[in-house]
Amino acid sequence: MTCPQCHEHVPAGALFTSTGLSHIVCEKCATHLKPKPFSAILVFVLSFGLAELAMLGLKKFGAAYWMTFVGFFVVFAAVFILGAPALLRLQAKERKANPVATG
Repeated sequence: MTCPQCHEHVPAGALFTSTGLSHIVCEKCATHLKPKPFSAILVFVLSFGLAELAMLGLKKFGAAYWMTFVGFFVVFAAVFILGAPALLRLQAKERKANPVATG
């Protein structure tokens, strides 16, 4: 993944924070980034599809219900962790000049 502003590498660790994909910041130029919608959908669909295949495979081989449940989430997480840095494309997040506090 590269920053669209400075074209420097954004480390994969920037994706896996407590705020998730909504608060990615380039370490070089401090630009706030967000994933492009198509690439985020692609990562999710790929993760879900492969996890579903793993679950169906476990069911076919007669695994217990809890094993298929755990297998689904393990495969989903593994594919997301490995696929997100490789497939996500980032774009600059629009920042409002004077954000209005609501509440």
